[in-house]
Amino acid sequence: MDKTRRNFLYLLLLILLLCFHLVCASHKILKSPLDQNSQKFLDLIRYIITPQEEKIFQEMPPEDRGEFVTDFWRRRDPDPETNVNEFRQQYYARLAIADKAFRTGIPGRMTDRGRIYILLGPPTDVIKKSMGDATAEPQRGVRELSADLLEEGTWTERATEIWIYNQYPDYFSGPLRLVFVDYESDGDYKLTTDVEVKPFSMMTYIQSDPNMIKYQWIGEIEKEMSQPDFLPFMYYTTSIGKIEKDKEGNYAVACIFEIPFRAISFREEKDHYVYDLELSVETKNVEQKGTYGEKKEISEPLSLENLKKNIKEGHSLTEYMMVPLEKGTNRIYFSLRDNVQQKRLRKLKIIRIK
Repeated sequence: MDKTRRNFLYLLLLILLLCFHLVCASHKILKSPLDQNSQKFLDLIRYIITPQEEKIFQEMPPEDRGEFVTDFWRRRDPDPETNVNEFRQQYYARLAIADKAFRTGIPGRMTDRGRIYILLGPPTDVIKKSMGDATAEPQRGVRELSADLLEEGTWTERATEIWIYNQYPDYFSGPLRLVFVDYESDGDYKLTTDVEVKPFSMMTYIQSDPNMIKYQWIGEIEKEMSQPDFLPFMYYTTSIGKIEKDKEGNYAVACIFEIPFRAISFREEKDHYVYDLELSVETKNVEQKGTYGEKKEISEPLSLENLKKNIKEGHSLTEYMMVPLEKGTNRIYFSLRDNVQQKRLRKLKIIRIK
């Protein structure tokens, strides 16, 4: 968005706000309800959902979450041309094995061993040591468990398992050794190795960081390709301004969209790249059944140079809409439709005005 247009929008918003007393209404912002099925889904995929995806899922209207689940697995399908989603199939198989093999007082998937099994799959080798195993006296002054000591079988204070993975030599600079210790003698082994474990064996390229995806795309654009092999991950953020009240007792609030350029799709037109977005805000009052809708379309051609700059520097489109509210519970539906990738994403905010 150019500076002139942005200044104009700020001025328009200021004029609208001046029509109201600068007295904020007494209100409360409520979270979008998370039904039992939605919570179960989050519990099942807790180890592979990205923070960005989870935030989107939490903010969606409940009626839209079924489509999110479909897209969630589609993004991870290594071969979309087949009828089977190998990623999902393998993931649920690992969940079932983890629950059966590592269950203690909690489901096996929630234990450290269960989590690692789900993320990395079965280890190449497992070394087990029972509490008190000793083949040699430890040196005087030894106080802490050591992976080297454990592998030599010299001494263990607690029952211990060492899982060895040879599948990821490039990332871990050789075999990965994970040490689990049963501190409470209850079968719940805790991971003691200080290493960040990500689901490498359960990831596809579409799960890469959105920045990396977009930079790869820019590389393809420079090769005169008008469409990427896969589409950017669709997301945006929303916020609301202060709720204002005028002399007649009417309420209004500014609804704000922040849309990163790296999350937008573009189509090539001559020497430019064009985004084509539809934004809308709809309010519904639960008690009084009142509704209101506001919509706008935004589209702008960008040169390759400006497109690359906006993406590299993390710029976003900022759009405002002023909408009325009523006393009681107001459901505010934000909607963004990207006409290039033919996808829509809605978000829900709930405001209760006393």
